[in-house]
Amino acid sequence: MEKEIKDHAVKAYKTMKNPEVTIWHKVGEISIEVAIIVFAVTLSIWVHDVSDHNHEQKDVKTFLLGLKKDLSGDIIQLQEDRHAYIGAGKAFRYVTTSSPNFKLNTDSINKHQNYLSNLTGFLPNIGRYEGFKSSGKLGNIEDDSLQNNIIELYQGIIPSILASTDAYSQRKQQLFEYFNKNLRRNKDGSFNLIAVLSTDEAFNICRTLTYTGEIIERYNSAIKQAKKIIKEINADYGLK
Repeated sequence: MEKEIKDHAVKAYKTMKNPEVTIWHKVGEISIEVAIIVFAVTLSIWVHDVSDHNHEQKDVKTFLLGLKKDLSGDIIQLQEDRHAYIGAGKAFRYVTTSSPNFKLNTDSINKHQNYLSNLTGFLPNIGRYEGFKSSGKLGNIEDDSLQNNIIELYQGIIPSILASTDAYSQRKQQLFEYFNKNLRRNKDGSFNLIAVLSTDEAFNICRTLTYTGEIIERYNSAIKQAKKIIKEINADYGLK
């Protein structure tokens, strides 16, 4: 393309310098050559832009299909974590039951044991998203709704989950510290867990751990948002 443009420019220059050609003939010939050059340049720019756009959209498709896989895995973890927080809420509501003559029951404590002693935290697959964002390519996603939903999930909903679960884990660490200081083995090899949980200090700590509604709601929002994104990716590329 550059050679052709150069050839037409040279031809226009020679025509302009040719003393044997009338001025009006020169104007006509040069106009034609200029028009050809302008068209060639415009076409070259257009072809280049199309090529760049196709390359960008190929990168976008690769990213979105990979993101779909990441989100499918995240949804499974989100659902498991949500279940754990539902169980934790029930466990600590049981421990802090305020009924007259209520006493903790060994079988019930054993039923809730995992929720009393485990920590649950969401570990999102964010590497692909962060890499695509840091490369400045998020704006290449032409589906505005999809682009906005992805940003909302990764920069709004997921950080809110992490903030809530981190705060909950910090409160739970207080309970673990209290356990470490006060749990004792009985002669039969069991632990005095019920006695420890029955103290006022343990009750007050456990009461702060009954509030899991906000966390569960944020998990619900993340699951809903992830499914919406997957649905939009499928629609954009004719997938199921």
